[in-house]
Amino acid sequence: MYRCYFALCVMCVGNFVYAAPKEEVYPVVVLGGGIAALTSSLYLGRADLNPVVIEGKNPGGLLTQSHSVQNWPGEMEIEGLLLTEKMREQAEANGVRFLGEEVTKVDFSKRPFVIETRSVEGGSPHKILAHTCIIAMGTEPNFLHIPGETGPNGYWGRGVTNCAICDGNLYRGKSVVVVGGGDAAVLEALYLSNIAKEVTIFVRKDKLKATEQKRVEALLAKPNVKILYNTRLLEIRGNGRNVTSVISKSEKGGSKEMPMDGVFLAIGSQPNSALFSEMLELDAQGYIVLRKGQQTSVDGVYAVGDIVDPVYKQAISAAGDGAKAALQAQQYISDRIDGLVSMQKKEAPPKKIASSIGEVIEIRSMEQFKKEIAESDVLVLVDFYATWCGPCKRVAPVLDSSAQKLQGKVKFLKVNVDKCHGLSENYNIRSMPTALLFDKDGEIMDRKIGLGPILRLLEDLEER
Repeated sequence: MYRCYFALCVMCVGNFVYAAPKEEVYPVVVLGGGIAALTSSLYLGRADLNPVVIEGKNPGGLLTQSHSVQNWPGEMEIEGLLLTEKMREQAEANGVRFLGEEVTKVDFSKRPFVIETRSVEGGSPHKILAHTCIIAMGTEPNFLHIPGETGPNGYWGRGVTNCAICDGNLYRGKSVVVVGGGDAAVLEALYLSNIAKEVTIFVRKDKLKATEQKRVEALLAKPNVKILYNTRLLEIRGNGRNVTSVISKSEKGGSKEMPMDGVFLAIGSQPNSALFSEMLELDAQGYIVLRKGQQTSVDGVYAVGDIVDPVYKQAISAAGDGAKAALQAQQYISDRIDGLVSMQKKEAPPKKIASSIGEVIEIRSMEQFKKEIAESDVLVLVDFYATWCGPCKRVAPVLDSSAQKLQGKVKFLKVNVDKCHGLSENYNIRSMPTALLFDKDGEIMDRKIGLGPILRLLEDLEER
């Protein structure tokens, strides 16, 4: 008999009894939060399978970083973030449950499968059990591994980034370089050309390898874009606070130093498949190998999207993968578990209502910011964020919670970098999200860049 288990509940449906063991057991769990995962979960939700989606640190996936999607059927043009938000809302309306957690370990050698997760903010791991699993964890961007890029002496988050849509607005009127020659590099350069004073593209080969010819033509027509072929980036230099120049080398001209304010990397990616190296068959590049359809080397485990696709890496092909995997998972459950395809359908989760910012003060001008800092007799934490930034959305609810807990001890401010560009420029904000901690005298005590460091700072403040 097929039993679906839920902690702390006992539920009867017809002749099937749903009892409660120590861990939850689900018909299907989706790992990842991008287009492929969202499509899979939608199909599974509509089949009354009540899937759980472990969406990881980047809800919506890499598509959220695209400011302009022009090849999605039915949309002449749409922001990547808006597209993924619409898909997520549709999935939630069909009973899909999203968890803001990340996968730390899997075991596909036993049935049901064991998936260990933990909150993206940290904390203790816990287990989720699943009869089937769909992997949609995508890829991670590559790095050059050159001096000045990352590490303690690097400028990552202080002038070096891999997301123009995330950080481009912080380089308005400045000179930037884009490294790469594919479609991603073209898209990054096009976006930056509308913001930066000058965009230089370093292409290692003698031509662009981008396939979107209309975008290439648009890029070549930009008066403030310069393409340097047969050129490599050797080193990134700065003044200790931010990037000031780069060292490049061309086949004909040798090496030279160029003044530069920002470096945008668009040099490909690697599949996020390390977790599955001992469980599933991978190819030489680390992509998950498929058998029939989206089936992996383990029955009941499916993989979709960029983690199986070294060639196309398109949102629409990822969505197709997601639909196929969901149908295969549904058939697998139907064939192997007493013919029972669906659980009793849960009520769709109520639509979230935007809460007020509570004790977090939204800054709307430089004058207001100076006043809040000057009048504070406690520590002041300032969150520099953007509405299109996925990690910023993770920080927001934790910030609200901390503001309530630390009322009277720490003042909390929020600054939208798109609306207060001068303020973010004044404090050398070069990456999203960034948090600054001011002492009672208005001096900067600490600077944290990125989701993890900011959340740890909030934890430290609460423990003081």
